[in-house]
Amino acid sequence: MIKIGVITAPHSISEIKRIEPHIQDQCELTFLPYRQISEIKELYERNHLFFDGILFSGALGFTILQQEYTVFQTPVYFLDIPEGDFYKRLFTISNSNENLNFARVCMDLLSKENNNMGLKEVLKEDEFPFCLQLEYSEAIYEKAFQQYLSLWQQGKIDLVITRISNIVGLLNQAGIPNIFIFPSKESILEQIKHIINELQISNLLENQWAIGVVTIKGQEDMSDLEFKQILLHKALLEFNEKENALSVIQKKHASFEIITSQADLRRLTKEYTRCFVLQYLNEVLPFQVNIGWGIGTTLYQAKTSAQTANKQAESHDFPCTYAITANEEVVGPLGDDTCLHIMNTVDPQLEKLSETLDVSILRIQKIIAVISKLQTNELTAEDLAYHLRLTLRQANRILNNLEDKGVAHISYRKQEKLRGRPKKVYKIDFRTVSK
Repeated sequence: MIKIGVITAPHSISEIKRIEPHIQDQCELTFLPYRQISEIKELYERNHLFFDGILFSGALGFTILQQEYTVFQTPVYFLDIPEGDFYKRLFTISNSNENLNFARVCMDLLSKENNNMGLKEVLKEDEFPFCLQLEYSEAIYEKAFQQYLSLWQQGKIDLVITRISNIVGLLNQAGIPNIFIFPSKESILEQIKHIINELQISNLLENQWAIGVVTIKGQEDMSDLEFKQILLHKALLEFNEKENALSVIQKKHASFEIITSQADLRRLTKEYTRCFVLQYLNEVLPFQVNIGWGIGTTLYQAKTSAQTANKQAESHDFPCTYAITANEEVVGPLGDDTCLHIMNTVDPQLEKLSETLDVSILRIQKIIAVISKLQTNELTAEDLAYHLRLTLRQANRILNNLEDKGVAHISYRKQEKLRGRPKKVYKIDFRTVSK
């Protein structure tokens, strides 16, 4: 069952609770109320690991938390007010207050981001309500209230329509007529069902199989293989005692297979930017190892990808890790300056390009990956040699070949030293082949 923590002002709890009977077989809601803005960050930090997702009752709490985090470890959502709900509520308010002039109403839920809920296309300029510009800080309640109070005391407004439930008490105390606006029951249910569906899909992906194939580097002499495998097995067990992330460690003929989940693999590789398993093994073992990681919906798919990734790692003259992700992207060597992202699948256009240029598909993919990594299609032979681990002569030969085929041309020459010949900078554009 999906578990969602709801960080909300107390006033909104009853509104959200109305939909609980409709989702009780799919989701469990736990309410985490706050009264002060300063409590939001602490509520998230203390509780997020216990839930599949965190839901805010409105954009306010979400926006405040966004100021503290660039990435959320647990998915975060907020309840929005659809335009349909907004206009239904305005219609009800208008019917209940026949003499209401919207130019004498102040709202805090209109902004450029939501296109003022489309009101500018409905009301004339002299009919448009006051819009409160919110400052998302710990003083938001007091500052928003003071702006409302000022407009009220100046006789400029007759009504406040607010999305901020924790300000309702202050408005009531000051005698300022107000209406708290919240998504309808139907809208809340629809949004939460969408969140449940998204989290269920995410959990399925997170729990996909991930397999690692660990091989001993340069193992040509089989006489000491068994001894090395004993040491390797012991090191893997010790690593797992610390991390508790490997569900299975099993010895094969000349390798070890380690099984985990995609979620744990992302943690063990810090989102495919390094490999903590490799780092640990190469620190504690008197020999070096290579690792290939693969992800799949089945063990077979994950194992096949892991074996392919391990072969990529073994092609280098230093110990390293490669991974093939769920979307068939080959990433590696993890943590190395020359790490590239290459698709493991081949599209027909790439096959055609390979035939036309008489250059291997993998070579084209690697050059495209270098261009993507450096964020420029202007490369020198040194750039290519470094990232593809080629000799300078090999890199020059590739660039000359691409120039002959019309894919590359010398953009300019770069003089880096006072002496010596300037380096040729080639501009590479594979699209010219299809033009």
